[in-house]
Amino acid sequence: MAAWLTKTNICFELRLSKTYRCFDLYRPFRARQRPFDPMTFPRAADGHLAAWMAHPRRKPLILRGARQTGKTTAVRALGESCPLFLELNLERHEDLALVRSCRSPDELLTRLEVRENVKGIPPGSLLFLDEVQEHLDALRWLRFFYEDRPELAVVAAGSLLEVRLREESLPFPVGRVEFLRMEPLTYLEFLRATGEERLAEELELAYVDAKEVAPSLHELAMERLREFLLVGGLPEAVDVWASTRNLVDVGAVHRALRQAYVEDLLKYRVRAGTRHLEMVLASAPEHYGSRFKLRHLVPGEKDRPIREALTLLEQAMVVHRAKPTVAKTPPLVPRSRAAQKLLPLDMGLALAEMGVRSENLADRPVESILGGRVAEAFVGVQLLAAHPDEPRSFFFWTREGGSTLNAEVDFVVPSAAGILPVEVKAGAAGSLKSMHQFLSDAETTTGVRLSSSAGKTEQLETTMTDGRVLRYGLRSVPLYLAELVASRGIG
Repeated sequence: MAAWLTKTNICFELRLSKTYRCFDLYRPFRARQRPFDPMTFPRAADGHLAAWMAHPRRKPLILRGARQTGKTTAVRALGESCPLFLELNLERHEDLALVRSCRSPDELLTRLEVRENVKGIPPGSLLFLDEVQEHLDALRWLRFFYEDRPELAVVAAGSLLEVRLREESLPFPVGRVEFLRMEPLTYLEFLRATGEERLAEELELAYVDAKEVAPSLHELAMERLREFLLVGGLPEAVDVWASTRNLVDVGAVHRALRQAYVEDLLKYRVRAGTRHLEMVLASAPEHYGSRFKLRHLVPGEKDRPIREALTLLEQAMVVHRAKPTVAKTPPLVPRSRAAQKLLPLDMGLALAEMGVRSENLADRPVESILGGRVAEAFVGVQLLAAHPDEPRSFFFWTREGGSTLNAEVDFVVPSAAGILPVEVKAGAAGSLKSMHQFLSDAETTTGVRLSSSAGKTEQLETTMTDGRVLRYGLRSVPLYLAELVASRGIG
């Protein structure tokens, strides 16, 4: 690390994925300057935070996400560009006591001025209320910040916020706040966090140009994909891997994080009993990447407590359910009572719980591991992370019963070209019978196939069972670029 002194500031050159950050130590209203966080990785959410901060009519922002996904780090990084950054972590006794003693937002701001020894809060300052689930009255204040102090940017975050709101039967201040999610790092973010920026750039360029990835780059990208599946995208695990390249050390992080999730959930559980919560946590890995019915999740247990426990885990963003739909155009309405698909928070945690080790991934197509469940779970997690500014929901397409053949498309993704059918397949194009059924009378004429291939674009035709000829475009995309299908579309 090199450091040099200029006339007006001290700038530290920090090598992090070949990007550099400068911290103005003489900023007049800098409160509680913090040291560089080694887990500050470039994230797609950073751009969303910066755009929110620059918007002239921004509303207070609620930052959602499971614990240890990088929410606090991202907000602190945003605060570096503000004239004044004020942080209150309500898990700290001092900060919680301060908030509880205030009767209004104005009183809180006055007390913060005194505590930080500043006179007045300049426009464009950032107030960060972290772990806000510890005192939900602070959440109610967001509407007053929006109405009375619009010049102040306010972010509230809480890893178990939805859980507390549900248990307390309290609503969000609808219409007066905005939302953003922090998911674990995606594959491309993982590459950049571990020093593979050029590889990430070349892979993205190949996708945008709809070209096949060069063989040497594809081989390296598949190797990095296998690493990513074992490490996952939780910042602490990525940081340990970037520093040590040791999966044993990464495994210790996974065990500690999983225990932290369990303890958090048990701390706030009210309606879901401890026993059922632990049962669902233990059985969930058996169903990651596949469809399930509630009665099969924990055999022998009644549906209601299992449903409540699963809902609690989903509200805490520890698991997610993709929903089936029969729709081919917006809105994508879920089918009631149909089996859903279970997805994990993070692939590294999931594979550790599923018992997948590095030797299980070597020299095998990722699509073949555990009957395809690993690849399908990976794709689901990547698609989910592609739009942090949108609701945490997405779908797969089914057609069941009646006089026609059953069909299922792994995922469907809204895009400018219409609803895209996305299949996770190792087979040839001729095996895409469910995609053909979807495309036969859909508005879109293009499908996406994700596999271990290097990618290509084809114009194909097939004869349907009723004799009709279906002509369609097939965009074959390398499995590791699944996130770009959702974030960039297919051009």
